[in-house]
Amino acid sequence: MSSTLNLDAVVATLCQQSGFEFRGLLGQGAFKRVYLAVHQGTPFALKIAAVVGGADRFIREVVALKDCSHPSIAKLYQSFGYDHGGHQFWIVYEEHLAGGTLEAGLKQWQITPASVRHVGLGLADALAHLHDKRLVHRDIKPANIMFRGGQDTRPVLTDFGIVRMLDQPTLTHAFMQMGPGTPAYAAPEQLNNDKTLIDWRTDQFGLSVVLAECLLGHHPWLVAGKSIHDAIVAVASRQEMPEVNAQRLHQAGFSSLTYALRPWPIARYRRPSDFIDALQRN
Repeated sequence: MSSTLNLDAVVATLCQQSGFEFRGLLGQGAFKRVYLAVHQGTPFALKIAAVVGGADRFIREVVALKDCSHPSIAKLYQSFGYDHGGHQFWIVYEEHLAGGTLEAGLKQWQITPASVRHVGLGLADALAHLHDKRLVHRDIKPANIMFRGGQDTRPVLTDFGIVRMLDQPTLTHAFMQMGPGTPAYAAPEQLNNDKTLIDWRTDQFGLSVVLAECLLGHHPWLVAGKSIHDAIVAVASRQEMPEVNAQRLHQAGFSSLTYALRPWPIARYRRPSDFIDALQRN
């Protein structure tokens, strides 16, 4: 049931049963697909994922998002399990973010230091909100940063599928070599599955990789003659950012990112307010 055709059919049937108008595919990731559905003139993002081995992570995502209320965090409206053709799926209705992803925008827009700072400050404020809720997103990347479009230019953080709830037992096995996340945007503690080191500073690192990538045009550990795999290995082994990239960030007025991208969490900004203040200044 992993093919686009089959999932199209599942979602079309669900929409018909629920009185929604099915408008087609919006995007897809490794484990879920997102469709546009309209109800009484209001568009929604309908997310569907096959349930394999239990729904614990899906339930955790829902609980986390229901506890959040921030303009730079996607709004969740409804979620539930859905059986179709002998298979179980998890369905989520979220707000439809018509402005698209930062991933797409990096290919289409002129990215300026001012726009990078705007995105950074909006999302750093969202991280402060998550910190208050004892939540760690763990998958901040351009594909998970979206925009509502129109006059609302605030960035919106989406996809809490691997959110870590610091007050709940971890769902990641200790024997795993690498924790969940997207390797190119993961902090060293994620890449090494150092679960005791995971906190809001892990998201600080991920967001800072995104911002540095916007400014440099590539991963902050990537240098001439090396691959993105080499960059990830360097991060995992806790090497400092290459000096050539650190200097470019200084020259662009973003010295704050070199601090936020230090290999060990204890060396990064201690509090979200410290990170926000630094982003505003340099």
